[in-house]
Amino acid sequence: MGRPAWQIKIITAFWPIRNILARMVGWPVIGRWMRLTFRGDRASFIPVKVDVERPDSVVLPGAVVEQFIKEASFRFILHQCLCRSLEPCANYPREIGCLFLGEGAREIAFELGREATVEEALAHHRQALTLGLIPMMGKLRWDSLWLGVKKADQLLTICHCCDCCCYFKLYRFFPQEAAKGLQKIEGLNVLIEKSCDGCGVCVERCFIKAMTVEGGKAVVGQDCRGCGRCAMVCPRQAVKILLFNPPHLQPVE
Repeated sequence: MGRPAWQIKIITAFWPIRNILARMVGWPVIGRWMRLTFRGDRASFIPVKVDVERPDSVVLPGAVVEQFIKEASFRFILHQCLCRSLEPCANYPREIGCLFLGEGAREIAFELGREATVEEALAHHRQALTLGLIPMMGKLRWDSLWLGVKKADQLLTICHCCDCCCYFKLYRFFPQEAAKGLQKIEGLNVLIEKSCDGCGVCVERCFIKAMTVEGGKAVVGQDCRGCGRCAMVCPRQAVKILLFNPPHLQPVE
């Protein structure tokens, strides 16, 4: 069985100083130890609410997420989102908790959430999308640590992120070595069209601070993680998400 709720409360007591701790990851001595927490991370945001230009043979990212849910051997929904509960979030409900897939999810303490059927997990995911939340899918060592999951290699996270409270805002402060585990989907590009008037809405809503306005136009920086929120919020629809290669799909055991 995973980590009990009382232990998680102790761990999350450090949430108010999370930005300071994130900067410490880049320190010479203690940072080397802290970077081990993120070793092996492989995760990407899934811009399912954005029109993706593609050949007909390419599977849309949103369909990939649902296929993972359907083929997983086990599904577990947290009672609430840890990030939105600790903030607390003023824009989105905290009841939209993370969805965990795979055999590792069986180890999560049931006081933190519940096992879900395929239909329940899909409904949870679709409700999050309807609210405007963006899914992040991947394997994150930190999730296995705070949840106390020993089968870390068999735990897949689907986290529905908001730009105001998301844990991944910390990646702005991480050195490249620690931050490389969160990457854009392979083949995904964020392009700014000529209709951009430099209003700056995308800059304000970019959780990773990868957008800037230069010469009266929005510019996408190299730190972009491809979440697609900039395209969602652009009032002139001047931000486009292009996908040139399909994401790889493998069942979650």
